[in-house]
This record gives sequence, C-alpha cells and structure tokens, in this order.
Amino acid sequence: MTIDFNKAGDITESYSWSTLQDRLRDSIVSTNSSVAVSFDTTSSTLTNATGFVVDAENGIILSNRHVMSAGPSSHKATFFNNQEVPLQPFYYDPEHDFAFFRYDPAELKGIKPRAIKLVPEKARSGLEIRVIGNNSREKMSVHQGELSQLDRNVPEYRDSAYESYNDMNTFYYQSSTSSKEGSSGSPVVDVAGDAVAINSGGNFYSSSSFFLPLQRVKYAFEFVRQGKIPPRGTLQTVFHHQSHVKAELLGLTTELAASEGIDKENSTGVLTVKKVVPKGPADGVLKVGDIVVSVNGTVVTGFPELFEIIDGAVGQNVSLRVFRNHEFTTVNATVQDIYQVTPTRALRLGNSILHELSFQEAAARGSTAVTGIKINNDYNGMFSSADLGRRRVITEINYKPIPNMDALIQLLQIVHYDEPLVVKVRDFKEPRDEAVIVAHFPQVARPNALFTRSLETGFWSIEPLKLPLTHSPKLDAVEAEFSINEDNPENSAILSTASDIAARIQQCSVWIEARPICPANGYNAAHARGTGLVVDPQRGLILCSSRLAKNPTSNISVTFGAMRISASLAYIHPLYPFAFVKYDPALVDCTIPKLELSRPSSRLDVGDSVNIVTGTQSGLVCSTAAVSERCMLSTYACKWCLEQRFFNIEQFSLSPLPAQVGSDIGLVCSNDAIQGLWLCLPTCLHCNTICKNVGIDISLIRPSLVQLQTSDNIPAAPRVLDVEFKHQSLAEARALGVSSSYIKYLQKLSTAAQPILSVNRILRVRSPEIPSLEVGDIILQVNNCHVKHMDEVACFDTSEVELLIIRKGQEMTITIPTAPLCDANIRKVICWAGMYLQEPFHTVLHQSVRLASNVYMFMFDSGTPAMAESYHDNMFVVEIGENAIYTLDEVAQVAKLLKDPKQTGFNADIAENKGFRSGTVPGRDVKIRVVLVNGDEVVKSIRTNDHYYPAWQLVRGPRIDDKWVYKAI
Repeated sequence: MTIDFNKAGDITESYSWSTLQDRLRDSIVSTNSSVAVSFDTTSSTLTNATGFVVDAENGIILSNRHVMSAGPSSHKATFFNNQEVPLQPFYYDPEHDFAFFRYDPAELKGIKPRAIKLVPEKARSGLEIRVIGNNSREKMSVHQGELSQLDRNVPEYRDSAYESYNDMNTFYYQSSTSSKEGSSGSPVVDVAGDAVAINSGGNFYSSSSFFLPLQRVKYAFEFVRQGKIPPRGTLQTVFHHQSHVKAELLGLTTELAASEGIDKENSTGVLTVKKVVPKGPADGVLKVGDIVVSVNGTVVTGFPELFEIIDGAVGQNVSLRVFRNHEFTTVNATVQDIYQVTPTRALRLGNSILHELSFQEAAARGSTAVTGIKINNDYNGMFSSADLGRRRVITEINYKPIPNMDALIQLLQIVHYDEPLVVKVRDFKEPRDEAVIVAHFPQVARPNALFTRSLETGFWSIEPLKLPLTHSPKLDAVEAEFSINEDNPENSAILSTASDIAARIQQCSVWIEARPICPANGYNAAHARGTGLVVDPQRGLILCSSRLAKNPTSNISVTFGAMRISASLAYIHPLYPFAFVKYDPALVDCTIPKLELSRPSSRLDVGDSVNIVTGTQSGLVCSTAAVSERCMLSTYACKWCLEQRFFNIEQFSLSPLPAQVGSDIGLVCSNDAIQGLWLCLPTCLHCNTICKNVGIDISLIRPSLVQLQTSDNIPAAPRVLDVEFKHQSLAEARALGVSSSYIKYLQKLSTAAQPILSVNRILRVRSPEIPSLEVGDIILQVNNCHVKHMDEVACFDTSEVELLIIRKGQEMTITIPTAPLCDANIRKVICWAGMYLQEPFHTVLHQSVRLASNVYMFMFDSGTPAMAESYHDNMFVVEIGENAIYTLDEVAQVAKLLKDPKQTGFNADIAENKGFRSGTVPGRDVKIRVVLVNGDEVVKSIRTNDHYYPAWQLVRGPRIDDKWVYKAI
C-alpha cells in the first residue's frame, strides 16, 4: 500500500503490519541519559530507553519523564543508522510521565525521520497495536498486543527507601506485550502508524504493560513546538477513578447520578478525591472521599475532562460540584500554577544534595505540605551521621523555619563553619516521624554550588555558592601528661586491678567519626565510626582500628566527652590493621591521663592470663581471659573492590571472648602494662562479612608510634619480601628437609607450637634476574639470626636481607632485595570524567599481572561519562587521547589540555536562555587505553562533560597534620 505524507512529514494513511517497522524505523531513536545529580524522584544513574520523533522539522522527540529525569542530566539519541546526536532536555511534565527532547535536524546525515502523529482519540478497547522500541537495549524490538483496559488507575511502582517516580491524576492503558526495560518511551501505534499512547511501565511478575494516554501529551506538544511552556494547573489533590458500583456504595445512586447529568452509558465510573495535600489550594475545600460531579458546570467523569479545565484556569477560581455525605455541594478553589511547586534549584552543601520538596513527592509518595528542603542525596554528606533516608525533609535549622531554598541560603550567611547545626527533619511519607539531629560541615568537601534549571531551555546552570562561613574562637589549651613504660622500672605505673585499668582507659577513650570525601584505596563505604585511644595527648595522637581509616581521604572528627573537634588521619599502617589520628591538643579542655605500654620485647604467650577492656560509645566493659592460641592472620581481597588485605601477621585469640566482640578497639593488659590490642578488622560491603576481632602484640604498634612522636612527616613505608608466609608443622618441616638438630633446637623454645615458616604464595613476581623466594621455601635464619616469630620476617628497614632457607630439600643461603610496601597513606586522588584515579595500593599489585602504569582506576561515579562507556573498573590507565600516561601528574596535565573552550560562559548563556539548542554541553570525545588487572588491554571512547563533571583533584601535603585540599583542574 502506498503511504502519503503531509508537509510536516506526518504519516497519514494506514498500511500493513509487515511494512510498519520499515516505515517507522527512522522515527524511533534510542535514548541514552546520564543523570548527574540526584534530584526529586531520580538518582544519579544511566538510563537507556526509547523515544520517537513527533516533529521532524523542529527536531522534537517524545519520551518519558523518568527517562529524561527531573535533575541535571545530559542526553543523546541514536537513530536507526547508528548516528548519534546530542539532545536538549527541553521539557518534562511536572506531573505526568512524558517529556520532550530537542535535537538539531541539521546534524543528521543520511537519514530523514518522519514525524509520528499523536492521535489519542483513536484509542479504544480491543485496538490492535504495536510497541516499537529498544526492549532490553535491543534495537527496534516490536511487541504486539491489544488495548485491553483504557480506564486503569496509575500503576503503583516500587515503594522503598529509594523512591522512584510515580504518575498520578491520569488514566493508564493496559495491554499484554511483555515489554521490559529499554522500551520506556516507545510509541504505541496502530496499523496507520499513528501513536495512540506511550509505553511507560510494566509488571515484572506478568506480561502486563502500562501505557500513558496522549490527551495531556498532545496538549503540551502544541506549546512545545512553539517554544513555549505549557500552562499546567493543580489543586494539589490526587484523584482516583472509581466504578459506578463503588460510587453507589458511597451513596451516589443511579437516580442521583442521572439528576446531575452523569450518564452511565457513556462512562465507566466517576472521580473521587484520594488525597488532599495539606496547605494546598484544595485544603479545607475538598475532602477525601468526595465524588467530583462537575467543574465550572461541565460534567466530568474522567481525568481528561477534569484537567482540560484545570490547565485552562491557572490562577483562577473554579467551582466544583461534589457529592459528600449523601448530598451535593458546591465548593470553590483557586487553581495553582504547578510550576510553583516544582523545584528548579538544587544545592550541593557539604557533599549533600538538597532541594525544595516537590508536589510530585509530597502527593504521590506522602501526604504532607509542599514545604521544606528535601535531603535527596546524603551519601557521606554533612547529615550522614544521622543515617537519614531519602524521605527526610528539613523544616528547621537552629530553631528557625526553613520553608524554601531562599530561607536556607539566607540562614547559611550567619552560621559558623565549625559549629554544629541543630536540624529538625520529618519524613514526608509519615509526617509524625520527626527527629532533631546535629549536623556538622565537613572539613573538606566539593565546593558548595547552586544548580538552577532554565524552564525555557531545560539546561541547568551551575554557580558556586560562596558562603561567609567563619570559624568560632579556639578553646583555651590544657596541658596533659604522657609517658611510655620503657625498660627502666622506675617509669612504670602499676595498673593493679581491672577497675583501675577501666577507669584510666575510660578517660583515654574517644569517639571517632570518619566521612570519606571521595573514593580511595578501593573503598567508598559510608561514614565509619568507632572508638579510639589517646596514646599521646601532648602530640595529639589517637590509636584506632584501620576499620575507621579504610578510606584515607576521610574527614575525621573526634569527640572528647561533650566536646567534638576536627582531626586528621595521621597514618595508616600498610601492613597491620591499625591507624593513628592526629588532633590539636590546644582544642581539648580536659586532662588526658597517661597509658603505660609494655616493654618492646614483651610478648603474650599461650596460657597467659590477661584483662581485656573493650567498649563502644556507651561505655566500657572489663573482663578477664587467657591467650588460647597464636596463629597466622590471613584475609582475602574482594574481587570487586580489591580492598586492603592483611597477611604475615601473627594474631592471638582469647578465651572466653570479650563481651563486646564488635568493639573497634580494646586493650589487652597484664598486671603491669598494656601488652596487646583487640582490634576490629575492616570489612567489605560486597562480601557481607561479619566484623572480626583479632589480638595483636603491642610491639607491632610501637615503631610507628615512636616515629610519629619524633617527626611531623609520614613514616616511611616498611620494606617486605613480597611473599605470604604460613606456619609449617615440625613433622612436615622434617619431611621437607629441615635437619633434626634444628628441630630439636626449636622444640626447646617455650613458644614453639608451630614455629617453622614457609612461603605460601608469591605476592608480586619479580624479574628473573633478581633473586627471590619460591613457594615452599622454609625460612630458618634472617641475617644470621634464628627465626622464632612471624614479626621477624614481616617487614624490614634495610634494602636487602640474608636468608638461610630450605629449598627442595637443600639448605642454602641467599641474599634477597626487599621492596617497599605500597603506602596506604595516599596524598592525591584525581577525578576525571567521573573516574577516580590514584596510585595503586599493594592489594592491586598482588592481584595484577603487570604494573602497566602508576595510574589506577578503581571506581567511577554513577551517571558519569566513565560509567556510560566503561564496563570495567580495577584497571590501569595507560593512554588518554594520544598522550601516554604513567603518573597522576600526567593525567592532570592532559585533563587541562582537554578542557572544552565552550565551557567559558556556558552558565551565563543558560541564565540568558541561550543554551545550545541541540543540548551540546562542553566536552570532547576522547579515546582512552586501559589495562585490566588480568592483563587484558581495552580501548574505549569517552565523551567528557566539563559542565556537570569537571576534572578535579584532592591533594594533601607530606606532614601528618596536613589537611586535604580540593583543587579544580
């Protein structure tokens, strides 16, 4: 059959289903959206869906609102010939699930799409339809079906802590087409190729698909094609469609309905009031359960008639006749402009994303007034210590009401940076769920910025929000005492009883909170908190578990009783599971007592009786136990994040276990001094491992503590043999070639249960020319000294060591060079195109086939260019563009060269409604070459986005009390 097209390129005649796909394929596009900032009902993410051309001359594409997202985002469309064009997110409906993109028709080459007409009046029950889109990212998937229901109420999508968009106040069509993700935004067409609906959702537990009718879409389209904003009104009320049978149960009999002109023959039901938003235009006017009969004298039995009137009466009074309490009554309400309750600004403050609560969330997800500031994304932000969900709304700060963004910005002009904020929040789904929390500005964070959406262009401008945040005056300094119990007995203070130990430790215990600034060392976990022990109050040194320092970029705060001060992460030991935090002693207004550490040569042995003091923020628990076992500690790296693992550590176990097994840090004390630590090991979120506590000797901590007490610089990384050891039984050692005389010598040692050490695994392969250990080698001596403990071969301070070993049954002496252990105390992280780059840490080198470069990418942010094009993390970057990359400094230099000059003035253009019509934001297409951990080489192309994802770096000086500094590249 021949098909004719009108001047605008609209399909006008019907044809067979067999040719439908060929005729429409140039009009269907695949949409790719990168959501930069969590906003309203969407989170930062990537979406792949469908759109279709509705105006070929002006380059207008129709898709879903949830495809475009309400927040800052960038988009592109891929046509059938695989040509990609950038999209301008021109308009999304503030209530319904549709949106319009724009592209520049001049950018298309070799393809001429024809507009698909919007014909909502064709929809009828039983109509045979086709859904043409990109189902599950498969291009041009076609699903057939029939419209089975035209008056379905809106589907209720997931209801969880991370709320998604949900439509309201409209009918939905239903059909069994089995369309899945990727088909969102697909046209629902009849045999003539006209769109009768748009695919919006589905039921994963059945084959049902849900389509949005086109009445309000077509209404908005007439304004959009003229470059205007469609007038949209609201009563801040959610209506629900009920059958006539349900209406009779509510008292509206057939006779009463007929008296008001409600004809059952031409309608399937009536509209009832489901929800009235407090303080809205209909609050006190309409009531839940009211049956709407007519508006301004026009009988309404469905959503299209009702909202045709409301959209045409913005700012005007409307007269609603409703059935309530078995009688008819007339009420009046003023129609509000829905754009007034649709937020267009977002504030990044202290790493949190805040914006005004929208009518969409207040009505569809809750039953609360459209007022207050929603905490949309607080991952590692300034409110994260309170563990708030995404349904929380700020109503007060420092006892002052915060109804909107202007009130929040005004309040921020008068607060101190280092003073706590008293914040009152409520759950907008459960208004009675209120809480008062204390929030703190982080020491270091991404710059505060205000995102503003232009209604005329759809683009978001980003302007720095400069706040006059000042510091409060410092407290008076109080001097404290400290001493280490060395070999001189006169320096030792006897801790004779368990209660005395607990009393002293209670005064030395502090509460530590760590909030990561950005991902680092393979970690991007939420903020960590736990206990620490002040070990040097004069220097301001606190000992804690490395669980609190998994991410070295963290903002650290320390609480002394009723005082909270900022601190810095002084040192993370790269091999052992402990760390030191540094604070300014001048800020502490209390006296910290001294703690006595055991002599360097002291060591706990099996059978020793000890006192253990453990606890949490709520208090300490003191108990007695005995050392039950000494064995090797070995953990394994997660294959996803390659977090720090621990090896070559000899731990001790206690029996019975301390009462507070999950305590971050505890002290193991004998009658005269502290001899060990009871530490909680870091856990990995991917593995869902249970927190494990281990005991380690205090002798492992002493060298690091002494270095921190005598120098302001980071201690040098220890040198290791790059192998993992294990204990070997004496019987196995004899079979492997250890002499009987050496075994008899070991049996005389009081600590010798399993004293033989052998090589279990080679961690990093060395060049064949360099002498190295082999798997199975048994270590007998180090530098002519017999090996009695694991500590003697774990790490060294010399460039080489002489070893007496047993290899293949033969005794031999070899000299092996040591290698510096990769330092966990990184001083720089670069974020480029959304990917986080740093120097590789030791777990990466142990898992990698080769060190391709000194630039390691372990993570990327959601919705970023890196996520859009990269399906791998844990890789080495070796080339960006045509530039070879080996160091982080080279990455920074290349990032500067790749800056798009269009970025200058882009914000100003948006503010003046001069944003690029096609949606091109500053950025470049860049080829990158990477090497995966397994050695595979991959080449990718990334489209950078200098507007939403500018390059930046986080740097820190070499001193232990240096702070992290954020710098734009």
